[in-house]
Amino acid sequence: MSCGCNSPSTVQSWNDYQCQAPTDPRDILAIAILGGTAGTWFLSSNYNTPAGASVWIASPISYGGESIVTTNASDMQQQVFDATAWNAANTTVNILATTAPPLKKTVFVRAGVAWSNAIPLALGASPQFTELQLSLLENAATRGDAQGTIPVFRWSAGPYAGPQTLGLVFNRPGRYSLGLLGINNNSTPDYSIFEMDVIAI
Repeated sequence: MSCGCNSPSTVQSWNDYQCQAPTDPRDILAIAILGGTAGTWFLSSNYNTPAGASVWIASPISYGGESIVTTNASDMQQQVFDATAWNAANTTVNILATTAPPLKKTVFVRAGVAWSNAIPLALGASPQFTELQLSLLENAATRGDAQGTIPVFRWSAGPYAGPQTLGLVFNRPGRYSLGLLGINNNSTPDYSIFEMDVIAI
């Protein structure tokens, strides 16, 4: 990973993953916003392991369209122009039916606290999510910190379904694997993680 937290020099097998402390998503993200609501930083006890009798299922979440960059300095016309030009010049996702499925998880964004990236997501209609958590995907391979918890950005005031926009501001460039955990509202909730291969330019 670009943050150096889980680089090949420190992780050489699953044994190393399980012995590592999780990485705080605030190391790479200045803020995460879903549908206009900022995610709350939270120490999750279930990002890596479903609670109770719940199980992992395949994620129903997908990208819903192009990621759009806007400037966080809207009073600076050059920044506004730069964002518009960047959007016009760059394709950020490729979700066509002809695209190889593993490549559909890749999204290009703009790095730096001067830029916000609005990533459209399709959460599906049913079952709805009661809770969503965003963190580094590799954190799900760890046992958590000394208390068995993992730092995440959390949205817990569901239901969440249908089209949603995930707004992300990246502190610096790099390639990051993010995982969006969804907990649905079945009587025994199912857990799923949507993998996001993010290339922040």
